[in-house]
Amino acid sequence: MGSIILKGKLFTGYDIIENGEIKITGSMIEKVGEKGSIEIKKDDKVFDFSGLTIMPGLIDAHLHFFGGTSHELMDWVTVNPQTAMLRSTLDAFRLLNSGFTTVRSLGDKTSIALSKAFKNEELLGPRVFSASYSIAQTGGDDDPRILPIDIAYRLSYSYYCDSPWECRKAVRLCIRDGADVIKVYA
Repeated sequence: MGSIILKGKLFTGYDIIENGEIKITGSMIEKVGEKGSIEIKKDDKVFDFSGLTIMPGLIDAHLHFFGGTSHELMDWVTVNPQTAMLRSTLDAFRLLNSGFTTVRSLGDKTSIALSKAFKNEELLGPRVFSASYSIAQTGGDDDPRILPIDIAYRLSYSYYCDSPWECRKAVRLCIRDGADVIKVYA
């Protein structure tokens, strides 16, 4: 199986190469250079994007796959899990189509499953680094104080921790869920 060759105006992240080429073998960028600097073999697939700009994928370093449709807390925490997953899948697809090839989701109920589905090529979406649930303290920044505490605990995207041992347990639960990063509210 050959490589993929992309031709066009390249933005490398630092420089512009007006007539550039990129050689991709498997999932790795093997070479980037001026036109003619890459040997093209007969089994390579060549895509000519002359007149267009090829650039590295964008990264969104802080988002949430809540599946809500507004900026209201109650919308985020009361959407049913199936609807949240469907909306989050669409949100992830839209991110990918907007040039975001990597995202970091910092506290939600859907991103671990989305990450696995994208990694296994079961769904199309960006690479997801997920925190699973975040870690917060009772009465702190992520505690929705408009709700009774028992309801807040049930609906929240955080583990509420008020001691070092509770924090350790919450981190272990996040890791058990498959978290790539740990988000801590301070």
